[in-house]
Amino acid sequence: MDKTSNNLSIHKLAAYLRLARTDGVGAVRFHQLLNKYHSPEAAIEALPSIIKNKKIKAYFSPPPLASIIEEIEKTFELQGQFLIYGFKDYPELLTQLDDAPPVLTVLGNRDFLHQRNIAIVGARNASMHGIKIAESLAADLSSHSIGITSGLARGIDQAAHKGALYTGFTIAAIACGVDIVYPTEHQKLQQAIAEKGVLVSEFPLGTMPQAAHFPRRNKLIAGLCYGCVVIEAALNSGSLITSKLALNYNKPIFAVPGSPLDPRCKGSNNLLRMGAVLTENALDILPELSPICTKSKFNLTKDLFTDNAPKDCPDIVTPTNKQDTVDNSIEAEIIALLSTTPTPIDLIIRNISYSATETLSVIALLEINNKIIFQHNGYILAP
Repeated sequence: MDKTSNNLSIHKLAAYLRLARTDGVGAVRFHQLLNKYHSPEAAIEALPSIIKNKKIKAYFSPPPLASIIEEIEKTFELQGQFLIYGFKDYPELLTQLDDAPPVLTVLGNRDFLHQRNIAIVGARNASMHGIKIAESLAADLSSHSIGITSGLARGIDQAAHKGALYTGFTIAAIACGVDIVYPTEHQKLQQAIAEKGVLVSEFPLGTMPQAAHFPRRNKLIAGLCYGCVVIEAALNSGSLITSKLALNYNKPIFAVPGSPLDPRCKGSNNLLRMGAVLTENALDILPELSPICTKSKFNLTKDLFTDNAPKDCPDIVTPTNKQDTVDNSIEAEIIALLSTTPTPIDLIIRNISYSATETLSVIALLEINNKIIFQHNGYILAP
């Protein structure tokens, strides 16, 4: 398999990467420069004169050619590939965007980026029921030859990727280099996606996740998908932002209804109120998909979304204080999995990162402290 679109020479590839990695050159400016100067080499050579003649405040700083060659060699060593805008292997849906990423780094089967897929996004601190729905919906769609795209975060993303891998493929758009595992506990899942699906990123190898990277990850998810499903999304959450992007890209929006008592469902329930397709299984989604989404069938009001996105990106988790006790960590994980719908205790035990003995003892303490409701049939729920 070719390492780059159209099997570019390493020197030509380096020129495209160098322009794309230049400080001050974003996606829109990258396309403008190529349209005017017709080649990345000519565009890079013209940067000093552009600043001088037009007094542009931006500071263009192309990276050293040696560092770009090193990035290419290391990417190839990982069996990674580069997809360049304007060449045949670049994803067709992304070409419809004015700010299409100039360069994508992929690890896995790039052909999956050209196949029909649905984005599934939602809460990182998802309930056990939300996780079950995401996993089963992803598996159901995969059995109908529909891939699943998500962001490899905890919670809904993780469940969607896992469900897709049972019977089909999944696309993971990430906010770091394809050689970085984030969150760290997803090492096996990320490896499985690289083997049976595809990882895709705008960022060079070695790039660590930062809050500023996640909006670009969300744009990638929205741009690659043929429709977006939201499961358990709070108001002003990153998942709602992704669905807004998908709507702006004329993709159909789907939402799974949740309890009105659960703040994790406020945003997704609002989507339903504003016209999203109520979704319980794959049969609610399949009739709404077209081969290529070119015209929106949905009139979701933009008032649903605010431009006041949280300053602290919800996908970046601040490390807990080292003085936190183990029991507090277990407690937080158990409570996060609960909702107002009763959940079997054995299901909690199977999906938590602690032993059954530790989990059961903490459940008992939570009941004593009235933080959960225990039902004698082996179910627990949030008060």
